[in-house]
Order: sequence, then structure tokens, then C-alpha cells
Amino acid sequence: MPIDVVIAGAGPAALETALALRHHAPGHVALTLLAPDGDFVYRPVSVAEPFALGSARRYPLGAIAADLHAAHVPGTLAAIDADAHQVQLQDGAPVRYDVLVVAVGARPTPVFPRALTFGGPDDAEAMHGLVQDVEMGYVRRLAFVVPPGTTWALPLYELALMTAQRAYGMYAQPEIHLVTPEAAPLEVFGARASAAVRSMVDAARIHLHAQAPATVEDGAVVVLPSGERLAVDRVVSLPALAGPAIPGLPQDAGGFLPVDRLGAVQGVEDVYAAGDATDFPVKQGGLATQQADAVASAIAARAGAPVTPQPFEPVLRGMLLTEHEPRWLRDDAAAGQESAAAGRGLWWPPTKIAGRWLAPYLLGRDLAAAASPGAGLPIEVRLDRRAPASGARG
Repeated sequence: MPIDVVIAGAGPAALETALALRHHAPGHVALTLLAPDGDFVYRPVSVAEPFALGSARRYPLGAIAADLHAAHVPGTLAAIDADAHQVQLQDGAPVRYDVLVVAVGARPTPVFPRALTFGGPDDAEAMHGLVQDVEMGYVRRLAFVVPPGTTWALPLYELALMTAQRAYGMYAQPEIHLVTPEAAPLEVFGARASAAVRSMVDAARIHLHAQAPATVEDGAVVVLPSGERLAVDRVVSLPALAGPAIPGLPQDAGGFLPVDRLGAVQGVEDVYAAGDATDFPVKQGGLATQQADAVASAIAARAGAPVTPQPFEPVLRGMLLTEHEPRWLRDDAAAGQESAAAGRGLWWPPTKIAGRWLAPYLLGRDLAAAASPGAGLPIEVRLDRRAPASGARG
């Protein structure tokens, strides 16, 4: 008899888990997607919206559940009763599980009240207005500030680079600063990739302030520890991320779920977690799908499928969008490989979220939609297609 697997969430980790289980353990698991009504939103491309280069695509959750032969229970996880193996919802009856996968993501919180905090599609219109003000010369001094705490900084680099490139293309000459507590730009990708990003920042005439945690005051960014004040007209930042702090489950000081390398939540039985809700320090969609793959392999094996559990071994892949051509970044330190930066795809499909199962699935949906009369191709399908298929996995 198949075991009942409930997957709470509607992001990359949740969908990758479901897709991987459907591949590895057909007939061994009965899947339930627990998520509010609505869509899976492909958020990483939302940085392109203010520049009319693309938009965050939406995929109906009901249609995805149907593709996976999974039940879809509309609802939001409120608490876990681990002893009863039940998920308590904010509204509605509890949902029972044999195995639970928590993939609800993290909680974004603005850090600087007077800054434009870019968290995704909902902030694209405000960012578009700012870009227009820069183009027309109304905003002459602008700072992009990576906030302290847990965050994913790559989108801010994309916004800074595209704003600079768009401004110079319109013959505007703004003074643009990028302030970050990182020792080097996107240092999480390793030395070679970071050096490539630094060259891009320099070429865009952006003033970089590294190893510089900052605060924002009226009309100024205060760069620490020096105390230097950058007088600016506007500030763009990112939200800090906090854990979901789910009642009934263990959590660290930040509210994140402690997990082992197979994604099992420590101290509670039959509960796994993947993605930004976990205590893994780097919060990124591609890594979330890799965590989900480890979780799915463990669940498939315990359900009786002929699968060997594969622990999470992070390989960081990131596509850095610009006004011109994207740059692909990769770091596979666990395999002893040097970090890489390239002007062509380093994996396939060349997508922002490099999920082993999610990326091909969404590409198939995109191509099917593009075949409809009057439809256009999504932004990522237009990119360099020279990368070999063997680079896709991870």
C-alpha cells in the first residue's frame, strides 16, 4: 500500500520533491500538495520586469497537481501535531500524513523602512518607476544595499547592473553605489566567479563598498565600520529572511528547521524539510531543489522503491541577468572544482532555478504554451542553447 506523503508549500522545493517522488516511487507514494489556491510563481525572473525584459511566469497549482496525479488541498500550514501525524491548518480540518515534507519557505521582512525593498513581482512596478526616474535624471544618486542577516544577494546585483546599463543607454549619468557586507561580490560562488562579477560591477561604473554592513538614515547610507555617509536620493534593498517558526517542530534561533543531509528534521519522526525553511545558510532556489532531491530519495527508499538515498551535496548555480547577456556562475566546492563564470549556459536547461526535475518540467510547459497562437517564448528559452545536456543535473 502506498504511503501518504503530504508536501506543504508551493515553491521550488515543494514541486521538486513532488516531481522527484513521482519519478522515483510511482505506486509507492500517494502525494498531497498542501498549499493555498493559486499559482506557482517563478519569482527569480521578476528582476527583469522593471526593465521590460521579462516577467515572473505563473503556473496553476491545480494543473501541476493534476500532472503529478496528486491531490491538492488548499490551505496554509499553521502547526504540526507530530504525535498524531497531523498538519493543522489556519482554516479547515487537519490533514493526516505518513510522511510530511515542509517546504514553506522563509518569511521576508524589510530591514530599511525608507528603502525600496525588492522582494519579487509585487515590487516590480515600484522598481520600474524608480528606473524611469533615473532615466529622466530625477534620481541622480542611488544606492543598492545588501541588508544584514540572512538573505540572497544576487537579485540586488542584477537590479544594480540593469539600472546602470539602462541609465547609460539613455544618456543619464547617475552615481550608483552597491554596499554589501560580503568580503567580495557574490563571494558565495567562489573566487573566480566573484572576480567576474567584480569586473561587471566596475564596467558598469558602480561604486562598490565591500565588507561594509550599512544602515540607512534620512537621505544617507551610513557605511560601517568607517561611518562614511553616502548622500543618495533613493535606496534599494532586499528583505531579510526569517525561518517559518512552525509550532510543533524544532527550530533554531532564527526560526529555521534543523535538518540532516537527507532533509530529516532533527528530533521529530517522519518529518522532512527542504528549501529556505531549513537551517542551511544559503537561501536559493536551485539549492532548494537539490535539498528536495535528497528528501525525495530518502522517502522513496523508505516507501520500498529501488532507490538509494542520496545526501544533499550543494552545487551552487546562478544566472546573473543584465541588460545585455546573462552571466552563468557555478561553484562546486564539494567536488573540488574551481568556481566558474561564463557567458554561456553551464547547465541545461539554462534556467534561473536549476532543478533536476523542475527545470525540464517547467520548460515543457513553457514550450507547450508558446506553441499556442499568439504566444511568445519565455525569457529563459531565448538564451544560449549550446550547453550540453549532461550539465543539467543538480
